[in-house]
Amino acid sequence: MQTDPPRSRRGREETPFRWYVTCDMPAYAELAGVRYDLLFRDAEAIIEAFTVGEPRARALYGPDLRYGGPIWAGISYGHVNCLGSPLRFPENSDVAHAPIYGSLAEGIEALQGEVDWARAGQMPFYLELWEKLKSAYPDRSIRFTGFGYEGPITTAWELRGHGFFLDLYDDPALCTEFLGLVTDSIASYSGFIRSLNGLPRFSTDGDSLYDDVSSLIHPRLWPEMVLPFQERYFRSLTSGRRHAHIENLIPDHLPYLDVLGLDSFDPSVSPRLVPSDLRDRCQVPFLWRLNSMHVRDLSCEQIRRFVFEGVAGGASGVFSGIARAMTQGEDADKIRTFIQAARDVERLLAEGCPRGRLCEQL
Repeated sequence: MQTDPPRSRRGREETPFRWYVTCDMPAYAELAGVRYDLLFRDAEAIIEAFTVGEPRARALYGPDLRYGGPIWAGISYGHVNCLGSPLRFPENSDVAHAPIYGSLAEGIEALQGEVDWARAGQMPFYLELWEKLKSAYPDRSIRFTGFGYEGPITTAWELRGHGFFLDLYDDPALCTEFLGLVTDSIASYSGFIRSLNGLPRFSTDGDSLYDDVSSLIHPRLWPEMVLPFQERYFRSLTSGRRHAHIENLIPDHLPYLDVLGLDSFDPSVSPRLVPSDLRDRCQVPFLWRLNSMHVRDLSCEQIRRFVFEGVAGGASGVFSGIARAMTQGEDADKIRTFIQAARDVERLLAEGCPRGRLCEQL
C-alpha cells in the first residue's frame, strides 16, 4: 500500500462558498424521449439522447448549468461485474446487480486471484462502446467513465448481499480479512480505469469515496469495521484531497468524518440530518444538496429558503443535479430560483453578512 505524506486540510471557515448545478445524460434521454435502459448500452440511443436532449436541456435551464456527456448513463457496478456479478437492465429503469459470494470464505478465496480487468465481465463491451462514441464525436475529449466502483462497505454488500450485515457480528475477524481484500480490489480496478484515461494509477490530486451502505453500520462499529477500510481506500488511491459521499448518516456517525480526514463531504439524501448537525458534530466542509424530491415537494419560495437556511446552518455551498424527474417546465423555474438564491447568498457573504444573519435577508 502506498503511503502519503502529512496533509494540511483546509477547515470549514477557510472554505470559500460555492454552488453548481449539473445536467447529464439521464435528463437528456428524458427530454429526447429515449428509453432510459437503452442509455446504458446502445450507442445510437446515447447519440440520439445527446444530440436531441442536450440542446433541449440548454433551452429549458439556461447557460448556468454544467452540461455533461456524451457518454452512457453511469453504472456503479462495473467493478463487481468484472468480479463476476451479473448485471440486469430492466426496461426504462436503472441497472441491477446480484451478489456472488455465498460466504466470507468463498469471497476471500476468489479475491486473492488476479483479474485482467480489460477482459473481465462486460468491460470489453464498454471499451468497444467507448470507441464508438469517440468515433462519433472526434472533436470531443470523452473519458472512460460510467462503469465504476463503490467504497469498501458498499462493495462488500454488493458481493455478499444482505448476509454481509450478519458477517459483521458472526465472524468479525474473517469479515475484516474480506474487507481488506475488497478494498485492495477496488484500488486495483480504480488504477486500471485511471490508466485508460491516460492518468497515473495513483493520484496525487485527490479522489472520492462513495460508500452509502456504510451508513447502515452502527456508529459503535465504525472504528473497527468501517474506518480502517475507508482509510485504506484513500491511502491506496491518492495522497491528495479526500471527498466522500455517504447518504443516510445519523448525527452519531459525523465525528468519524474528522477521523477520516475528509476535505469535503456530501451527505446527499440524509433525512435524519440537518445542516447544523454537520456544523456542530464535525469540522469537515460540506455541501447541501437540493435533490429531486425537494424539487417535487417544495415551492420556489421554499427552495429559496432551503438555500439560505442550509448555508446559515453551516454548509460551505449548495448544489443540485437534474434528474429524470426534473424535466418539466415548473422544475426549470425551481432550478432558476435555486441558482438565484445561491448567487444572492454568494453576494451577501462577499459583502460581509454573517452566516447567522443570512435568513434576515430573505
